[in-house]
Amino acid sequence: MKILVLGFAILFYCHNVPAQVKKITDPLTPCHETADAVAGIYTDHTNPKYGSHSIKGGATIKAAMMKQLIAIEKLEEASRKDFKLTGCAARVSFSGGNYNNYGKIAYPGYGYQLGIYKYVCHVTQHVTKIVSEYLTVLRVDVNPYMPAGAKAGGTGEFAINGIRYSIPIEAREGPDYVNMAKNNPSKVSQYISESMVLANRSNDYKNTHTEFLKIIHGDGYTENWIRGDRYKPSSSKYRFIDRRYLITKPGVPLLIPVSRKQYLEDMLEYLEIEKTNFYFDHAARVKNIGNSMSDGAKRDRAILEKDKKDYPGIYEARKAKIKELLAGQKQAWLQKPAVVDNNNKTYDANKRLENLGKFYDAEDEYTSALYILNPAYFTAPDGQPAKPMFMEVQMRYELAEGKGFSERYFNNFLKSFDMTALRKMLQ
Repeated sequence: MKILVLGFAILFYCHNVPAQVKKITDPLTPCHETADAVAGIYTDHTNPKYGSHSIKGGATIKAAMMKQLIAIEKLEEASRKDFKLTGCAARVSFSGGNYNNYGKIAYPGYGYQLGIYKYVCHVTQHVTKIVSEYLTVLRVDVNPYMPAGAKAGGTGEFAINGIRYSIPIEAREGPDYVNMAKNNPSKVSQYISESMVLANRSNDYKNTHTEFLKIIHGDGYTENWIRGDRYKPSSSKYRFIDRRYLITKPGVPLLIPVSRKQYLEDMLEYLEIEKTNFYFDHAARVKNIGNSMSDGAKRDRAILEKDKKDYPGIYEARKAKIKELLAGQKQAWLQKPAVVDNNNKTYDANKRLENLGKFYDAEDEYTSALYILNPAYFTAPDGQPAKPMFMEVQMRYELAEGKGFSERYFNNFLKSFDMTALRKMLQ
């Protein structure tokens, strides 16, 4: 075992020796108006632009991540076997080491990046220069962050008689709040909505559910048009497009829908958290007013007294309504997906009580279709400290006159990058 660890450490060291880094200078190739045909420059992970990789962790986990990242790097290099890089400098860098939680298991997230820096022709010197920042980029993120915390209607901050209370949904306020919120958060705090998943991945508002399904099943790609009109594209106008592919295990979705039954049961758990957190925030507000006799203090004190008197009735009515729905509705109704109001539809506690139990057919601007991470998808690493569970490929490209370097690279990526080999890394 010691020999294995030492071998990992040596492997990691050999790929991160600062002395190997060479500064890449401008080509200074003579040019006129454009440098798009000038031979390109490629540097691999041994020569990142800023001299080192931002990879965190011990020697063993770093070496395991480096092994995966170098394999991805070799896939990209193989895709350019018959392609000539021109008009740009393409530079590899690695990053990672922060852990992402997928339910009860945490996996290290890490990433490969190929930043593609455009060449320009200096207007007075007439020589080729490399711009300092990139827009075109290829990224492959292993075990990427998956957002959670869709605030379903009936959760979070609310008001009874005008004062809006701050209500954390993850856990009960108190000395153990941080620990519980991190290690045993409430079920409602782990909900994921379609819009959360699609954020920055797709702005095809005409086909949001179809786009969402592509992502959770790892089927095809989605695009976010940062510049340009995706519905009326024009070859004469600048287009800046962010394309995403999720690489997942076949046949098992990343996310599964929350049923109405599960949502109602989760709400019973949440109501106990809300009750504690209401009284916690209420007490803090009373303490903050203190002995002040200003008109504002008198008004707020009266509202707080009334809220304290009214809240138990609202709490009990909500709990009773949930139990009635669970006992009275047929299983077919209970097993349908939970699509509920967004929590910002109303902050009025009485209106929330009235809306409790209302479900919809599909997510829209005012509602959320609720999902959770699929426990059947995420398994223990089994001795593989940097095991890829799923990946996200991002190909951000530009289309316009003067952006030939980006379009050429993108077209070659579509033709030659081996997504199948990438998917095999999940096995």
